[in-house]
Amino acid sequence: MAEQLHLILNISMAVAIALAGGLLAHRLRQSVIVGYLLAGIVIGPFSPGFVGDRGQIAALAEVGVIFLMFALGVEFSLKELARLKAVALGGTLLQVLLLIGAGLGLGALLGWPFGQSLFFGGIIAISSTMVILKTLLDRGEVGSRHGRVLLAMLIVQDLAVVVLIVLLPRLAASGGADLGALALTLIKAVAFIAVTLFLGVRVVPRLLERVEHLRSAELFLLTAVALALGAATVSAALGLSLALGAFMGGLMLSESEFDHRVVAEVVPMRDLFATLFFVSVGMLIDPAFALRHLPAVAGLVLFIMAVKAVLTLVALLPFGLSGKTAAFASLGMIQIGEFSYVLANTGRASGAISDELNSLVLTSSVLTIVVTPLAFWLAPRLGDWFGRQPLLRHAFSDQRAARGVAEPLRGQAVVIGYGRVGRSIAQGLRETGLTVEVIEEDLRRVREAQAAGLPVVYGNAAHASVLRAAQVAHAGLIAVALPDSGSTRAVVRYSRRANPTVPIVVRLARTEDAALLLRLGASAVVAPERAGARLMLELSERALGMPTGAVAAPAGEWQRALEG
Repeated sequence: MAEQLHLILNISMAVAIALAGGLLAHRLRQSVIVGYLLAGIVIGPFSPGFVGDRGQIAALAEVGVIFLMFALGVEFSLKELARLKAVALGGTLLQVLLLIGAGLGLGALLGWPFGQSLFFGGIIAISSTMVILKTLLDRGEVGSRHGRVLLAMLIVQDLAVVVLIVLLPRLAASGGADLGALALTLIKAVAFIAVTLFLGVRVVPRLLERVEHLRSAELFLLTAVALALGAATVSAALGLSLALGAFMGGLMLSESEFDHRVVAEVVPMRDLFATLFFVSVGMLIDPAFALRHLPAVAGLVLFIMAVKAVLTLVALLPFGLSGKTAAFASLGMIQIGEFSYVLANTGRASGAISDELNSLVLTSSVLTIVVTPLAFWLAPRLGDWFGRQPLLRHAFSDQRAARGVAEPLRGQAVVIGYGRVGRSIAQGLRETGLTVEVIEEDLRRVREAQAAGLPVVYGNAAHASVLRAAQVAHAGLIAVALPDSGSTRAVVRYSRRANPTVPIVVRLARTEDAALLLRLGASAVVAPERAGARLMLELSERALGMPTGAVAAPAGEWQRALEG
């Protein structure tokens, strides 16, 4: 019982202080990641007061990495990766090699042993999928061109970590590599990837379809969680990374019709456990060490950010990206990633990395994470500057690698709910020549809309991730025809926030919600029963040969609701 209370206390304190830190960071107009890191420092072993159990928090943080990578796999398209294969594979591998070379160069300049310099280069070569994805999510740019390029490069980096973990200790120890061990690891990775892709095509969609027919949201969620944790566990058992397994688990669903619904179901757990990840990283920071070695920490931070930004830009030059995309990719990757900590621990275990360098890298990495949101803010300005320079304008012509990235829809009509009302609305709008996109969470209706030739996002529209998938921020019209009043309110609230000018027409699930929905941002609301009464009244007037409007329509709240 004492152990259970200890675990509950740790989680409660970590979440509560992370909430306080997040609120403070938000008030100061900083990324909430900064607040989570500060929360970790507060409950860490180097600060007075309550000291959290980092082992327990870090174990839960691993779950956060799993869910984050799983959701990333679901959202990432194999077709997208194929279109970006040149920059994803060639650009990323060139970037990693250049950064390892930079680490070796700095080590030679400072007189470090070869093994330490080699590991340092590997550590700084890896950027943080957690931080970049969280920043893209906060900015609503996961589906943007630079977001796709960044995520494609990060996936290749995560795959490269598997090779580096096997290769670097042997190179550092003897100057040679155990090619047999490396080949075995690569064979395992290829076999695991091949099996998961096969299951994703043949087995998993059918399994989810059967679960969906049970009409149980809980069982659907448990199935998604089992896929994420199961794939991660199998990957770890094979000696690969948990993150790779979780990503492949998500990739099994990326080309299915269940992708958006799975993401929407997993997002709340992903965000909670990801918060604990940043708290656990913050707990490793010793403020006193940072103060004692302030010049070394500051110098290392500047070196890491500068060399990563410049060498990433150099690695991307051959691929003809736009100035904006290249700026986002180079500045977005200035931080050290979570898998860098895995490499650092491997280096310490092999005796290649000293405790002092490990502490310096850890402290510096947190500062690079803190600066990342500012780097994203600077990126479009740097991209504009590239475009104004005659010598750089041709290099960033955007004619090759990124051409395959799909542009977002603009001006489309989004119909939310494909029941009897939604179906009629969608068909009518389509007949006018508008591009119509549907959001529906009933699989049978999804198939009906697809059979009618309509693009469909499968999932619960009350989740912001599902609405983002339908690109409501660029919609020309949103028609909400949901039977549930709570979901309707959530849809109107998010849609208005994402698109301040779009007309939002809502069918009322309850007439008493009319005033609230109008305050939330609906342009017009319709009560079906009373709209039907008005139509019947007009038809009755015509049948009696009376002028339209001769009979007074019911006045009051419903009239205002009809007119919005």
